[in-house]
Amino acid sequence: MPMKDTIAAIRKEADLTQEEMAHRLYVTRQAVSRWEAGETTPGIDMVKLICVTFGVPLERFFDMPMSYYCQCCSMPIPDEELHGTEADGSRNADFCKYCYDHGDFTAKGMTMDEFIEATAPMEAKALGVSLDEAVSLMATLLPHLKRWREVGENEEAYGTEVRAAYGNEAADAANEKYVAMGEAAHLQADELELAIKEQLRRAMEAGNPAGPEARKLVAMHGHWLRMYWPEGTYTPEAHKGLADGYVSDERFRTYYEKAAPGATQFLRDAVHACA
Repeated sequence: MPMKDTIAAIRKEADLTQEEMAHRLYVTRQAVSRWEAGETTPGIDMVKLICVTFGVPLERFFDMPMSYYCQCCSMPIPDEELHGTEADGSRNADFCKYCYDHGDFTAKGMTMDEFIEATAPMEAKALGVSLDEAVSLMATLLPHLKRWREVGENEEAYGTEVRAAYGNEAADAANEKYVAMGEAAHLQADELELAIKEQLRRAMEAGNPAGPEARKLVAMHGHWLRMYWPEGTYTPEAHKGLADGYVSDERFRTYYEKAAPGATQFLRDAVHACA
Protein backbone atom coordinates (compact mmCIF):
# COMPACT_ATOMS: atom_id res chain seq x y z
CA MET A 1 0.00 0.00 0.00
CA PRO A 2 1.45 3.43 -0.92
CA MET A 3 2.31 5.68 2.01
CA LYS A 4 -0.46 8.15 1.14
CA ASP A 5 -3.04 5.37 1.44
CA THR A 6 -1.46 4.07 4.64
CA ILE A 7 -1.78 7.48 6.28
CA ALA A 8 -5.39 7.83 5.16
CA ALA A 9 -6.19 4.34 6.45
CA ILE A 10 -4.62 5.08 9.84
CA ARG A 11 -6.65 8.28 10.12
CA LYS A 12 -9.91 6.55 9.19
CA GLU A 13 -9.23 3.66 11.58
CA ALA A 14 -8.89 6.26 14.35
CA ASP A 15 -12.16 7.86 13.17
CA LEU A 16 -10.51 11.26 12.78
CA THR A 17 -10.86 14.11 10.33
CA GLN A 18 -7.74 15.51 8.70
CA GLU A 19 -7.99 18.47 11.06
CA GLU A 20 -8.14 16.20 14.12
CA MET A 21 -5.21 14.08 12.94
CA ALA A 22 -3.18 17.20 12.26
CA HIS A 23 -3.89 18.48 15.77
CA ARG A 24 -2.59 15.26 17.34
CA LEU A 25 0.57 15.38 15.20
CA TYR A 26 1.20 19.12 15.70
CA VAL A 27 1.00 19.86 11.97
CA THR A 28 -1.46 21.72 9.75
CA ARG A 29 -4.50 20.15 8.12
CA GLN A 30 -2.94 21.06 4.78
CA ALA A 31 0.09 18.90 5.62
CA VAL A 32 -2.11 15.87 6.24
CA SER A 33 -4.07 16.61 3.07
CA ARG A 34 -0.87 16.75 0.99
CA TRP A 35 0.34 13.45 2.50
CA GLU A 36 -2.93 11.73 1.62
CA ALA A 37 -2.88 13.20 -1.89
CA GLY A 38 0.66 11.93 -2.43
CA GLU A 39 1.97 15.45 -3.06
CA THR A 40 4.48 15.17 -0.20
CA THR A 41 5.59 12.46 2.21
CA PRO A 42 6.28 12.82 5.93
CA GLY A 43 9.89 12.60 7.04
CA ILE A 44 11.18 9.66 9.02
CA ASP A 45 10.75 11.41 12.37
CA MET A 46 7.15 12.26 11.51
CA VAL A 47 6.51 8.65 10.47
CA LYS A 48 7.83 7.59 13.88
CA LEU A 49 5.48 10.09 15.56
CA ILE A 50 2.51 8.75 13.58
CA CYS A 51 3.38 5.21 14.66
CA VAL A 52 3.71 6.15 18.33
CA THR A 53 0.63 8.38 18.37
CA PHE A 54 -1.68 5.88 16.69
CA GLY A 55 -0.08 2.64 17.91
CA VAL A 56 0.84 1.17 14.53
CA PRO A 57 4.02 -0.79 13.69
CA LEU A 58 6.67 1.04 11.69
CA GLU A 59 6.85 -1.73 9.07
CA ARG A 60 3.32 -0.83 7.99
CA PHE A 61 4.81 2.17 6.21
CA PHE A 62 7.26 0.03 4.25
CA ASP A 63 4.66 -2.18 2.58
CA MET A 64 6.71 -5.27 3.41
CA PRO A 65 6.89 -7.63 6.42
CA MET A 66 9.85 -7.26 8.77
CA SER A 67 11.17 -10.57 7.43
CA TYR A 68 11.92 -8.67 4.20
CA TYR A 69 14.61 -6.71 6.02
CA CYS A 70 17.97 -7.83 7.38
CA GLN A 71 17.42 -8.63 11.05
CA CYS A 72 20.69 -6.90 11.92
CA CYS A 73 20.98 -3.68 9.88
CA SER A 74 17.38 -3.27 8.58
CA MET A 75 18.38 -3.06 4.90
CA PRO A 76 15.99 -4.77 2.44
CA ILE A 77 17.14 -8.22 1.26
CA PRO A 78 14.70 -9.04 -1.56
CA ASP A 79 17.09 -11.28 -3.50
CA GLU A 80 18.58 -14.58 -2.36
CA GLU A 81 22.11 -13.54 -3.30
CA LEU A 82 21.89 -10.69 -0.79
CA HIS A 83 21.35 -13.12 2.09
CA GLY A 84 24.21 -14.11 4.38
CA THR A 85 25.54 -17.65 4.65
CA GLU A 86 25.87 -20.28 7.34
CA ALA A 87 29.13 -22.12 8.05
CA ASP A 88 28.16 -24.82 5.54
CA GLY A 89 27.52 -22.24 2.80
CA SER A 90 23.73 -22.42 2.94
CA ARG A 91 21.76 -19.18 2.84
CA ASN A 92 20.59 -17.59 6.07
CA ALA A 93 17.00 -16.38 5.97
CA ASP A 94 17.34 -13.50 8.41
CA PHE A 95 20.56 -11.60 7.72
CA CYS A 96 22.20 -9.91 4.73
CA LYS A 97 25.62 -10.93 3.42
CA TYR A 98 27.18 -7.72 4.70
CA CYS A 99 26.17 -8.46 8.30
CA TYR A 100 26.45 -12.25 8.39
CA ASP A 101 29.00 -14.45 6.64
CA HIS A 102 29.83 -18.16 7.07
CA GLY A 103 27.81 -18.53 10.25
CA ASP A 104 29.09 -15.46 12.06
CA PHE A 105 28.41 -11.74 12.30
CA THR A 106 30.88 -9.50 10.52
CA ALA A 107 30.65 -6.68 13.08
CA LYS A 108 31.48 -7.81 16.61
CA GLY A 109 32.13 -6.13 19.92
CA MET A 110 29.63 -3.36 19.20
CA THR A 111 26.62 -2.08 21.04
CA MET A 112 23.57 -1.26 18.95
CA ASP A 113 24.36 2.46 19.14
CA GLU A 114 27.93 1.86 17.96
CA PHE A 115 26.63 -0.30 15.12
CA ILE A 116 24.24 2.45 14.03
CA GLU A 117 27.03 5.03 14.10
CA ALA A 118 29.26 2.80 11.97
CA THR A 119 26.68 1.76 9.38
CA ALA A 120 24.29 4.73 9.11
CA PRO A 121 26.35 6.44 6.35
CA MET A 122 26.00 3.34 4.14
CA GLU A 123 22.28 3.09 4.89
CA ALA A 124 21.78 6.78 4.10
CA LYS A 125 23.50 6.33 0.73
CA ALA A 126 21.56 3.17 -0.10
CA LEU A 127 18.18 4.68 0.79
CA GLY A 128 18.85 8.16 -0.56
CA VAL A 129 18.18 9.91 2.75
CA SER A 130 20.23 12.20 4.97
CA LEU A 131 22.59 10.81 7.59
CA ASP A 132 20.35 12.12 10.39
CA GLU A 133 17.33 10.43 8.82
CA ALA A 134 19.22 7.14 8.48
CA VAL A 135 20.29 7.29 12.13
CA SER A 136 16.72 8.06 13.19
CA LEU A 137 15.30 5.22 11.08
CA MET A 138 17.84 2.67 12.34
CA ALA A 139 17.35 3.74 15.95
CA THR A 140 13.64 3.01 15.50
CA LEU A 141 13.93 -0.24 13.57
CA LEU A 142 16.92 -2.02 15.12
CA PRO A 143 15.44 -2.59 18.61
CA HIS A 144 12.73 -4.68 16.90
CA LEU A 145 15.14 -6.79 14.83
CA LYS A 146 16.23 -10.29 15.77
CA ARG A 147 19.89 -9.54 16.49
CA TRP A 148 19.15 -6.73 18.93
CA ARG A 149 15.63 -7.43 20.21
CA GLU A 150 16.40 -10.04 22.87
CA VAL A 151 19.19 -7.93 24.35
CA GLY A 152 16.75 -5.05 24.72
CA GLU A 153 14.11 -7.31 26.26
CA ASN A 154 16.62 -8.78 28.71
CA GLU A 155 17.91 -5.34 29.59
CA GLU A 156 14.38 -4.16 30.30
CA ALA A 157 13.55 -7.23 32.37
CA TYR A 158 16.81 -7.78 34.27
CA GLY A 159 19.12 -4.87 33.49
CA THR A 160 18.67 -3.00 36.76
CA GLU A 161 19.49 -6.02 38.91
CA VAL A 162 22.38 -7.18 36.71
CA ARG A 163 24.01 -3.76 36.66
CA ALA A 164 23.58 -3.37 40.40
CA ALA A 165 25.15 -6.78 41.04
CA TYR A 166 27.94 -6.84 38.43
CA GLY A 167 28.40 -3.25 37.26
CA ASN A 168 27.79 -1.49 33.95
CA GLU A 169 31.02 -2.68 32.35
CA ALA A 170 30.23 -6.36 32.88
CA ALA A 171 26.62 -5.91 31.75
CA ASP A 172 27.67 -4.09 28.58
CA ALA A 173 30.30 -6.74 27.82
CA ALA A 174 27.70 -9.50 28.21
CA ASN A 175 25.33 -7.68 25.84
CA GLU A 176 28.11 -7.26 23.28
CA LYS A 177 28.96 -10.96 23.46
CA TYR A 178 25.31 -11.88 23.01
CA VAL A 179 24.79 -9.81 19.87
CA ALA A 180 28.06 -11.15 18.42
CA MET A 181 26.88 -14.76 18.67
CA GLY A 182 26.08 -16.40 15.35
CA GLU A 183 22.95 -18.40 14.60
CA ALA A 184 24.71 -21.71 15.25
CA ALA A 185 25.89 -20.54 18.68
CA HIS A 186 22.39 -19.38 19.61
CA LEU A 187 20.96 -22.71 18.51
CA GLN A 188 23.52 -24.60 20.60
CA ALA A 189 22.69 -22.45 23.62
CA ASP A 190 18.96 -23.03 23.16
CA GLU A 191 19.47 -26.78 22.86
CA LEU A 192 21.66 -26.81 25.96
CA GLU A 193 19.03 -24.83 27.86
CA LEU A 194 16.44 -27.52 27.12
CA ALA A 195 18.91 -30.24 28.09
CA ILE A 196 19.57 -28.49 31.41
CA LYS A 197 15.88 -28.62 32.29
CA GLU A 198 15.79 -32.33 31.53
CA GLN A 199 18.95 -32.94 33.55
CA LEU A 200 17.47 -30.91 36.41
CA ARG A 201 14.51 -33.29 36.49
CA ARG A 202 16.83 -36.30 36.48
CA ALA A 203 18.97 -34.88 39.27
CA MET A 204 15.90 -34.16 41.37
CA GLU A 205 14.67 -37.72 40.85
CA ALA A 206 18.06 -38.95 42.10
CA GLY A 207 17.44 -36.78 45.16
CA ASN A 208 21.02 -35.76 45.99
CA PRO A 209 22.14 -32.17 45.21
CA ALA A 210 25.75 -33.31 45.61
CA GLY A 211 25.42 -36.57 43.65
CA PRO A 212 26.61 -37.53 40.15
CA GLU A 213 23.48 -36.32 38.37
CA ALA A 214 23.68 -33.00 40.21
CA ARG A 215 27.36 -32.60 39.29
CA LYS A 216 26.46 -33.15 35.64
CA LEU A 217 23.65 -30.59 35.97
CA VAL A 218 25.96 -27.96 37.44
CA ALA A 219 28.61 -28.59 34.78
CA MET A 220 26.01 -28.14 32.03
CA HIS A 221 24.64 -24.99 33.65
CA GLY A 222 28.14 -23.57 34.04
CA HIS A 223 28.91 -24.24 30.38
CA TRP A 224 25.67 -22.50 29.41
CA LEU A 225 26.65 -19.45 31.47
CA ARG A 226 30.07 -19.30 29.81
CA MET A 227 28.36 -19.13 26.43
CA TYR A 228 26.82 -15.80 27.44
CA TRP A 229 29.16 -14.31 30.02
CA PRO A 230 32.23 -12.33 28.91
CA GLU A 231 35.48 -14.28 28.72
CA GLY A 232 37.10 -14.83 32.10
CA THR A 233 34.15 -13.69 34.21
CA TYR A 234 32.85 -17.11 35.21
CA THR A 235 33.90 -18.27 38.68
CA PRO A 236 32.32 -20.81 41.04
CA GLU A 237 31.57 -17.92 43.40
CA ALA A 238 29.77 -16.00 40.66
CA HIS A 239 27.82 -19.14 39.78
CA LYS A 240 26.74 -19.58 43.39
CA GLY A 241 25.73 -15.94 43.66
CA LEU A 242 23.60 -16.25 40.55
CA ALA A 243 21.93 -19.39 41.91
CA ASP A 244 21.11 -17.53 45.12
CA GLY A 245 19.54 -14.84 42.96
CA TYR A 246 17.38 -17.42 41.21
CA VAL A 247 15.80 -18.41 44.53
CA SER A 248 15.05 -14.84 45.55
CA ASP A 249 13.65 -13.73 42.17
CA GLU A 250 10.10 -14.80 41.34
CA ARG A 251 10.76 -14.60 37.59
CA PHE A 252 13.50 -17.24 37.78
CA ARG A 253 11.53 -19.35 40.23
CA THR A 254 8.64 -19.39 37.79
CA TYR A 255 10.97 -20.41 34.97
CA TYR A 256 12.67 -23.28 36.80
CA GLU A 257 9.57 -24.51 38.61
CA LYS A 258 8.21 -25.47 35.18
CA ALA A 259 10.72 -28.32 35.27
CA ALA A 260 9.48 -29.59 38.64
CA PRO A 261 8.23 -28.19 41.96
CA GLY A 262 11.19 -27.18 44.11
CA ALA A 263 13.53 -27.09 41.10
CA THR A 264 14.93 -23.63 41.82
CA GLN A 265 16.00 -24.49 45.35
CA PHE A 266 17.46 -27.82 44.21
CA LEU A 267 19.49 -26.09 41.49
CA ARG A 268 20.76 -23.57 44.02
CA ASP A 269 21.79 -26.33 46.43
CA ALA A 270 23.45 -28.30 43.64
CA VAL A 271 25.45 -25.29 42.48
CA HIS A 272 26.65 -24.61 46.02
CA ALA A 273 27.64 -28.27 46.42
CA CYS A 274 29.24 -28.88 43.04
CA ALA A 275 30.41 -25.64 41.40
